[in-house]
Amino acid sequence: MMLPSLVASDLDGTFLDTGKRVSERNAAAVHRLKELGIPFVVATGRPARWLQCLEPICDTHPYVLASNGAVVFDLAEHRILESFPVPREVCLDVAARMRERCPDVSFGVEYGIGWGREPESPLRGDMVEAEHIGHLAEITEGRPFVKLLVVSREMDSDRLAERLMDLCDGLLTCTWSMGGPLGLLEVSAPGVTKASTLARLCDELGVDISRAVAFGDMPNDLEMLREVGSGYAMADAHPLLVNAGLPRAGSHDESGVAQVLERLLTS
Repeated sequence: MMLPSLVASDLDGTFLDTGKRVSERNAAAVHRLKELGIPFVVATGRPARWLQCLEPICDTHPYVLASNGAVVFDLAEHRILESFPVPREVCLDVAARMRERCPDVSFGVEYGIGWGREPESPLRGDMVEAEHIGHLAEITEGRPFVKLLVVSREMDSDRLAERLMDLCDGLLTCTWSMGGPLGLLEVSAPGVTKASTLARLCDELGVDISRAVAFGDMPNDLEMLREVGSGYAMADAHPLLVNAGLPRAGSHDESGVAQVLERLLTS
């Protein structure tokens, strides 16, 4: 069997354990990829400021696609290499229609590294307070942003997606990646996904994406897992991924990514 041309992995629920740590086994697998000259790509919904967890593999210089592919980030130099901003006027129009349909929603935005939020929008456990707090029109005025955050205290993410995703059709890209009682939709520029930015990176690297391998667990990973040659859904993946008939990896708490890579790299 040929070795993978490239390996991409989501972070939360996939490459990280429940404690948000990189296991020694997963780190060792990434270092082995480095030895073999196989690119490793982190493809995460996390913003660039939430990447401290990657310290155990920082020396391998992984490619980082943050904010669901809206930001290409240089981890070693802590700088944005490329970003894909959300069109502001389209965003404001879609957001207004979302609020009309679901009056409880509030909004935030990711600028790339920093972020802004409406006063009523929760912090989401962020360790860094928003740079700008105000109504959506105010926090986006003159500030390019790569993601709109749509938050509901009344619906979880699955229910919120059912209610609002259709408002983005043909205008913006909408997905979700957070479980729990707080609903969160993540809205990017049209056509911007983990899959689209990974495909661009593969083209730039001269890598055959049909021989690439990827891992994920949530709806924002599904398109990426279908784009590559072998896309693995984690053991406790969202039902959308389970029902897609993808091959399965082990649990993120049992280094499921490393389990698959060890098999692929020695077969």
